[in-house]
Amino acid sequence: MSMRWERFAGDTSTFAVRLSFHRDPDDGEAATPEMAESWGAFQLWVRGRNLCAHIDQGEELRSCHWYLLPLLEWLSGNWDPLFHEERPPIGKSRIRTASEVSGIASASASAVDDDQIGRFEQQYDWKERHTLRAARQGGIYPDVRFRRFRDQVEVSWTTNPLPGAEDVEFMSPDGVEYLGPMSIAQPLYEILASASTRLHDRLPSSERYSALVESVESLRRFRRTEERAAWLAGLGNARQDFVTRWRDLRKRISRSGPSHAVEAVFGRKGSSELVLDGCLAPLLFGSTSPTISEDDAASLADLLLESYEKSPDDGLSHLVLDEPIDVTQPPWQHGYDLAEELLDEVGRDLATSSTNLRAWLADWRVQVRELSLDDSELRAAAFVSPHHAPHILLNQNHWSAHMPRALRFTLAHELCHLLHDRSVGASLAIASGPWAPLAIEQRANAFAAWLLMPPDRLRPAIARTPSAINTHAGITAVADELEVSRSALVRHLFNLGEITEEDQDELLAGTGVSMRD
Repeated sequence: MSMRWERFAGDTSTFAVRLSFHRDPDDGEAATPEMAESWGAFQLWVRGRNLCAHIDQGEELRSCHWYLLPLLEWLSGNWDPLFHEERPPIGKSRIRTASEVSGIASASASAVDDDQIGRFEQQYDWKERHTLRAARQGGIYPDVRFRRFRDQVEVSWTTNPLPGAEDVEFMSPDGVEYLGPMSIAQPLYEILASASTRLHDRLPSSERYSALVESVESLRRFRRTEERAAWLAGLGNARQDFVTRWRDLRKRISRSGPSHAVEAVFGRKGSSELVLDGCLAPLLFGSTSPTISEDDAASLADLLLESYEKSPDDGLSHLVLDEPIDVTQPPWQHGYDLAEELLDEVGRDLATSSTNLRAWLADWRVQVRELSLDDSELRAAAFVSPHHAPHILLNQNHWSAHMPRALRFTLAHELCHLLHDRSVGASLAIASGPWAPLAIEQRANAFAAWLLMPPDRLRPAIARTPSAINTHAGITAVADELEVSRSALVRHLFNLGEITEEDQDELLAGTGVSMRD
């Protein structure tokens, strides 16, 4: 098979693409002239792994070979959601990566109602925007998915076989990596620009090639910035909602704040030509419910504008350590390690009581504020930036706001976000609730549990109770001493190996320990 053209872009140790055009083995008999001209091969490299390497009928192949025009069109046509849409279509089922978005259930089942069909359609549309195999049109492609993950891009993949091609085995084990947006966008754009130009030069009269060149060129236009912010904010359940609601919110908020604050909060400036960098409001709304009310959105945006300062006082700056999600260990273990490091740094009496934790937050000049939102599932939010002092916002309509022990846990949880989830140590905006990124929330929960119940306080408390720790009486006694909820204590004990999984399930579900206790 003779090669006609080849390009390589990126770094295989991070992210790279190799794409080449070859002579169509069928000499164009099975395809249009435009498709035949695009016959070729590609490789996709992530952290030193070639995700396209596969075995087909016993033969090891390093590339995927097929008509590549649909792939180029898919990449350019879905560029903005690939790099800016974070929230998956099934947030409350709590997936950790895009590769966990399951197959589409049949919408023809007799028990399916209109609401279920709508959810299936949303899930299908989301997968079409984020899954590489959506572009294959008959080719053998790996199951790779891209989505935004806060200020990074998540690339996840599986070895799931293609229906009808069960004898094809992709060689890279299931995995996930988090990379800077430009480390992916730049090489992809280089390949798109050069490949589309090459095809157009070969068939300059092709309207389809001309449309591809125009689509690729449009990726660098500044007017895309607003659309990208809208994808990141995700105000709605469908792509047609995003821009409309985002524009409406910007218009409403622009009347209540100075223009320089609005621009800083809403992120119209300071973005690259290809992707939108992290900016406060879009990131915050991207972790809220897609059906957030207009009033809730305006309340949160007003607080961001009201809190804007030219040179804020960041009392946490000496403790901040930006910690990307570590895919090599469970989130709870990472959260425990981070909390232990903080206790070693500031002293082990940090959270010996609710008074102490509040006092520490005040000493660090963390502003704790209360607001009432229509969304009773959103527990709290945290934000900080070069123009915002550290803030924790407590939703008074969440059940935890009126339970001192649960509220204490919330404060510790949000402290983890402020210390360890900032973008390159500078900015953070996240709402803690059912739609927040699962791995980040799990890590913050573990951080809070260790901070409030470090082993050097937990184990003496267990020793002092006359009842076994796997009983309701034992749990209640230790929770009372440590000023924590029983449910948080039970989960913490299981992670530490102090109780079995059966004990955990029985204590949470069968002996009076509720999710809200």
